[in-house]
Amino acid sequence: MTELLSIKDISQEIGIPQSTLRYYRDLFMDYLPATGEGKKKRFYPEAVEVFQAIAKGMHQNKNADDIARDLNRRFARFIEVDAESQDGSATAPQEEELVQSQALSPIAQVEGSTIMAVIASQNQALQQIAATISIVNGQQEELHDLRQEVSKLEERMEAELTEHFQLVDARLQQLAEEKEPTKQKSFWQRLFS
Repeated sequence: MTELLSIKDISQEIGIPQSTLRYYRDLFMDYLPATGEGKKKRFYPEAVEVFQAIAKGMHQNKNADDIARDLNRRFARFIEVDAESQDGSATAPQEEELVQSQALSPIAQVEGSTIMAVIASQNQALQQIAATISIVNGQQEELHDLRQEVSKLEERMEAELTEHFQLVDARLQQLAEEKEPTKQKSFWQRLFS
């Protein structure tokens, strides 16, 4: 007979805390071969591989839907047959799965609409940034043109000032020469000359 394992046994075998395994169990019970209810629930040895696959998916930051798809590809769903059932029908937690999928679909829709809102917001921000960059580029070109114009004006002003000062110097020399009185001879010089 196959030896059944408790959460504690599996935890010790694969090195994952019991609380984490319980969380995995609650999310992915359909894939875990087990028997019993509540604290008396025991898992078949095949469940160890399923727990490891779930842990690997969680470690890779996959969401529950992605992990469920991976499990669906790799493992058969576990259906517990109720021995007390008269017609031998399966009492799989399919209703619970339906409730979970219905509960997850609005979340997925909210996440999708939230993502679209974020993308729209980012798109608008990028357009504003592009417009601002265009304005800044135009202002930089205008600033460059103004700097060139100022440089030309400075050169012209310097040339005109140089020319002006040369004219002033020439005129001052001319005035100085004109005003320079002929030295009058002193009275004695005029007398004796």
